[in-house]
Amino acid sequence: MREDEQRQCLKMQEMNVELQQRQTEQEKLLAQRDDVSAQLQEVNRANSRLLEQLTERGQEKDKLQQELEATRKRADKRKAMLDELAIDVAQEKSRHKEELSDARLQHEKESPHLTP
Repeated sequence: MREDEQRQCLKMQEMNVELQQRQTEQEKLLAQRDDVSAQLQEVNRANSRLLEQLTERGQEKDKLQQELEATRKRADKRKAMLDELAIDVAQEKSRHKEELSDARLQHEKESPHLTP
């Protein structure tokens, strides 16, 4: 029976070696899993920061677009006022020219011409 015991002992040693190898492999895999998990957490944190920045930029863009629209409206109003003022000035100038022309004609009618 000694031979059977030796075989069993040898088989047990082989199983122990295999078990140790598997345990070592399992430990390596667990360490890799922990590394990947830490990397994933860091990526998630970075993504959150980027999302916050993107949200802030979107809000800034919206605010700037609103300001731009308000500025455009003010510029359009000012342009309309300037156009209206230019029309008024042109009409006033034309009216003054007519009045001046009428006054000259009236003056010429009222004053005798000296003819040589």
